[in-house]
Amino acid sequence: MLIPHPRQGLPRSFDRRRLPGRRHFHGRRGRGLPGGPRLWWAGGWLAAAAWAGASALFSSLGPHRSWGSIACAAYLAAAVALVLPERRASARAAAVALGGAVVLPLFVLIAAGQGQSEVDVIERSGDLLLRHGTPYLADPQSVAEYNPYLPGMALFGLPHALLGTDGWPARLLGDSRLWCAAVFLGCLRAAAARTTRPLSSGSRPGAPLLMAALVASPLLRCRCASAGSTCR
Repeated sequence: MLIPHPRQGLPRSFDRRRLPGRRHFHGRRGRGLPGGPRLWWAGGWLAAAAWAGASALFSSLGPHRSWGSIACAAYLAAAVALVLPERRASARAAAVALGGAVVLPLFVLIAAGQGQSEVDVIERSGDLLLRHGTPYLADPQSVAEYNPYLPGMALFGLPHALLGTDGWPARLLGDSRLWCAAVFLGCLRAAAARTTRPLSSGSRPGAPLLMAALVASPLLRCRCASAGSTCR
């Protein structure tokens, strides 16, 4: 039985949000995003592809060019994945971007021995710490010999000092970029686990998807793959 509203004379079950011509922002489809969330995600991945492509074409650093040539194709594939009529297309696109712009370039650069000078600085500081108890040279003669990092960064160079460079397993597991990336992801995961306010409701992107997009973004991944300095 409907009970009249004391002031309006309308039943309490009447919902003004359902008036004809009124746009609904509380349903599963509407979130106030013109074109839907997929369009925005696709635009983001295309922008990332343009960033990576510009790095491949115009960067003066070899590791950046190598990363950009691989990551550009990955970001384009992520945008194409959003066209597929699947419910979890956004998650699939993020997985493609993570694999193609993060994991693959990192291992390709490690296997090719490519990296910025930061990699040599971190690994040399680990060797100095192990041998002499300090990560700093007593009298650096050039910019490459100068260590601008705090002493804690030398810990990421200890695997290289302990394993050496004999054989590809040692080169892979001893590369400081691998350990910088592992610590960065661990810190990011721990921070997300301590978030008390949920980041998702309804059809909005959840915390795992947003975290994957952040990790796969060019702002972080180029630095991680080429220099390993996202932990600075």
